[in-house]
Amino acid sequence: MGREKTLLERLTDPTGNQTLTVSENTDQLAASILRHLGRMLNTRQGHALIQPEYGMPDVTEFLQNLPEMVEVVQQGIRNSIEKFEPRLRNITVSYVPSKEDGTNLRFEVTGELVTEREEASVWFETAVNPAGHIEVKG
Repeated sequence: MGREKTLLERLTDPTGNQTLTVSENTDQLAASILRHLGRMLNTRQGHALIQPEYGMPDVTEFLQNLPEMVEVVQQGIRNSIEKFEPRLRNITVSYVPSKEDGTNLRFEVTGELVTEREEASVWFETAVNPAGHIEVKG
């Protein structure tokens, strides 16, 4: 069952107008997922005390051994999304060779929104910079 916003997003809604029903708006759902992926992929495993596996391993270690470690980072992104983002299914993470100077490691993430009404595909792009920060764009 999909939700438009996470519980925290609904609680911090400054308008107070957010209903607590699960009526779905795919744009809002995709935006909420995008925000969650940005937070999750930039959280290092072991830093979320309630769920030590939440987040990503420290990718700065992997970036020093490129290109051999591309598959490890790719797998880490996919595993994190599959385990901690239940609003997506049929996830694929593909390496996108950089056309720039190669300072960022890029991946394309595709999947399907889990909704009650309609099927909707989503696409996100991630860029891992040399400092290990992962930017997620929709």
